[in-house]
Amino acid sequence: MNNEAVELLGRYIRLNTSNPPGNEYLASEFFKRIFNTAGIQYKTYESKPGRVSIRAELKGSGPENPLILLHHMDVITANSDEWSFDPFGGGVIDGYICGRGALDTKSLGIMQLLAMLEVKKKALQINRDLVFLATADEESGSDCGVEYLLREFPDEFRASLVLNEGGYVASGLVPDRLLAMVSPGEKGPCWLKLKRKGIPGHGSTPHDDNPLERLTQAVNRLLAYEAPLHVTPIAAEYFKQMAPVWDFLEPYAEDGQEQTLLAIIADNGQLAGPQINAMLKNTVSLNSLHSGNKVNVIPSYAEAEVDTRLLPGQNMEQWVEIIKKHLADDEIQIEFIMKGEGNASGTDSDSYAIIQRALLDHYPGAISAPYLMLGATDSRFFRAKGILAYGFCPAVVPNDHLKSIHGIDEKIGVDSLLKGTDVYIDVIKRLCT
Repeated sequence: MNNEAVELLGRYIRLNTSNPPGNEYLASEFFKRIFNTAGIQYKTYESKPGRVSIRAELKGSGPENPLILLHHMDVITANSDEWSFDPFGGGVIDGYICGRGALDTKSLGIMQLLAMLEVKKKALQINRDLVFLATADEESGSDCGVEYLLREFPDEFRASLVLNEGGYVASGLVPDRLLAMVSPGEKGPCWLKLKRKGIPGHGSTPHDDNPLERLTQAVNRLLAYEAPLHVTPIAAEYFKQMAPVWDFLEPYAEDGQEQTLLAIIADNGQLAGPQINAMLKNTVSLNSLHSGNKVNVIPSYAEAEVDTRLLPGQNMEQWVEIIKKHLADDEIQIEFIMKGEGNASGTDSDSYAIIQRALLDHYPGAISAPYLMLGATDSRFFRAKGILAYGFCPAVVPNDHLKSIHGIDEKIGVDSLLKGTDVYIDVIKRLCT
């Protein structure tokens, strides 16, 4: 099992499924060969040429709907000139399996695969169907992946529980202890394109209807907006669990009041930390600006793309009105690139309790806390159908390595992969037998 996990992840990373273009068919063929050898039934779904997802299934007894083990096969592109190793090498360097997808989410896929193979190998009697689902296109919005699958084949993706990306066992965040996180919810993506037209002309004769200047001024007004703080139930429980190790939270631990938490966060400068700031606010990030093609020509239009994210419980229409108010320019057209409100599953389920108990059994002394995912995952599509979905990846990852997700030099420790695989197998046994 140990050598198998490392070898499989290396092979998986070496399949270049960068999105765009995706080419997830490469990974689906990888899984098909494994399922053929193991005698596990599967089906593939091709939404567009090369954009393939794969579903494998082990039948169980009992009336409960299936448990879906979900991960995405596509990865973010990687510029090899920026990396210290081949981003698609999949080799082991200094005890780490290295390459794009090592954390997001090919290692999770291997843990899920080995859990399913263990159930098959041991001929375990499971009390519900166990489904392995590896999808296309998560990194670009899932139009060719989960969204397509649930729209076109809804009956094939019924479930009582989905386990997906979102929670790690973080080291280095709390001195001398691990933080075992499960993600029951996430912020909603509201990606916007802002378009402003104006009057073109010669750069030697400036005027007051330069669309690039007008758009830049409007975006600066938006970026200056201080969104109010909101404590979601996930954030409230997260800080409650962190109180024993973060002394500054002691007043909140004593009275449990939202206003106490907000005052502490503000007074202690915690909002300067991007993670905590994003956990408590709707956010705006200007990530793209396009206009003009010559230095001496006033352009006729300008476009900006902003990535905004909404906390669970926030209303999309109200948020867009706030954006319009702070742009303060009626000439700016707003188009949606992607939209989705924040979403969450409850933490009062038996499944959540089982996962949390298993984490503490395998990582004694760890702090276990729910975590609000700041990015969007495919879990949102299942939650929209009323299906429980939790982000759960029980591998230990140093906190400073998390920045390599969508960054450079992505890697996962061999020991972390092996331990995470053992934990994942145990959790599936607890949930299904």
